[in-house]
Amino acid sequence: MPAPNSNPKVLLDWATISYKSIMRGIVYLVLLLAAGGAVWYLQAARRTTPEEIALQEIGRAERMLREAQAAGRPEVARVVDSARKLLGAARLSYDRKDFAEARASAQQSQSFSRKALEGSEGEAFTARIYKHEGDVKIKRARQFVWDAIGSNSALRVGDQIKTASNGSAQIIYFDGTITTLKPGSLLEIRELFEDPTTRVRKVREKLARGGVSATTPEANVAGSFHEVATDTSTARSESRSQIDVAFDTATQRTRTEVHSGRAEVTTGTTRVTLKPLERIEVAGDAIVSRHTILPAPRLLEPADQRVFVREGAVGSRTVLRWSGQTGAVRYRLQIARTGLFGDLLLDKSDIKASSVQIPGLQPGHYYWRVSSVDPANVESPFSETRKFKIGDAAEIRADDKVPPPLEVVDFLPSGHMLIISGRTEPGAALSIDGQSVDVYEDGGFTAVIRLKRDGVNDLDIVAQDPAGNQARLRRQVYVESF
Repeated sequence: MPAPNSNPKVLLDWATISYKSIMRGIVYLVLLLAAGGAVWYLQAARRTTPEEIALQEIGRAERMLREAQAAGRPEVARVVDSARKLLGAARLSYDRKDFAEARASAQQSQSFSRKALEGSEGEAFTARIYKHEGDVKIKRARQFVWDAIGSNSALRVGDQIKTASNGSAQIIYFDGTITTLKPGSLLEIRELFEDPTTRVRKVREKLARGGVSATTPEANVAGSFHEVATDTSTARSESRSQIDVAFDTATQRTRTEVHSGRAEVTTGTTRVTLKPLERIEVAGDAIVSRHTILPAPRLLEPADQRVFVREGAVGSRTVLRWSGQTGAVRYRLQIARTGLFGDLLLDKSDIKASSVQIPGLQPGHYYWRVSSVDPANVESPFSETRKFKIGDAAEIRADDKVPPPLEVVDFLPSGHMLIISGRTEPGAALSIDGQSVDVYEDGGFTAVIRLKRDGVNDLDIVAQDPAGNQARLRRQVYVESF
């Protein structure tokens, strides 16, 4: 403690900051801010615009066209010429700043170039999985690993696809055939071929287990066919046919049904032709039964895409009604949340009447179909699939004046078919070229559109939300027969 008379000591300290140091700090701060701005700009620049997407697709089309031209195969000269014309159309659309049309034309050009390249490799075109639900896996030819599958996955000869008990998938082939794999199935692609001279198209599949439903369009030339083989028989359909094939590995039995058109079934040295609504069963190399099956019931109510608006599910009932079938002793009703019926909400096969009341359905989309069963316990084909929606009144806003979003993501033409996918508002009604298209719970959609004519086809894509607002897109597709 200091003495009373002593003066207290005051300690002072300071630092000297030069003018140059201040200026240097300001410069560093400016540089830091500039660097941050540059990073932000580069990140923003990486957000792809419609113009950049169109330019990328045009660049990809240019590279593929060069490869197709370099192949120099006379039999694909017309295909290459179509690719060149479409690329020119894409460039013109880009110059007009119609970037959506430029992108679509460039993708079509790529499709034609791809056909030319695949044709030069001895395999006409490809197959694609364009829709799948639940657990679906693929094993590529000469590989040993099963991978999860994605929509629009391209397929080749030797690829195998399997579905779990809750899975289902649809394959579209270059000839227009659509094969639906049912739950618990294993299918191998055996042949995809088009003869460049005769234009005969061949699609062969091997069903190792489970079941498939196959729809074959009108054949482009006589001799084209689609074939499904099992360990005990082979079913071949040629034009405008719908067949079901099922194979039970435990009993080694194959069941083949013709719903429309005709099919030729071969087992051992026996060959039979099935007409519409005929079914046979084969065990080993012998036909063990042959039946006539009932026609599918016709669905009556509710109308397809019907929306029921309700205040709540409690106490509400949804009535489903179909036409009665002469000779039917009961009906089978299936209801699912998804259009391929991979995961069923209801599978009731003991319905005696031609209508049911379903109580307490929660808001959402529902798909339904019905088959009939005769006294011999033989089941008919399923009816067409219909969809209805249970909507909550609170979801519909009277003041909603905003059109639904509408975006085309994939635009993949192949001959007279177009695989198109995109997104719109969940719950919207969608039509493409006048054809009603299913919209999933998340707003996504995928459809196969059969194009009506050679040359330019104009497609009108319309989405309408529950409030009645519409969004519309127009696209052009170029088709040339070969």
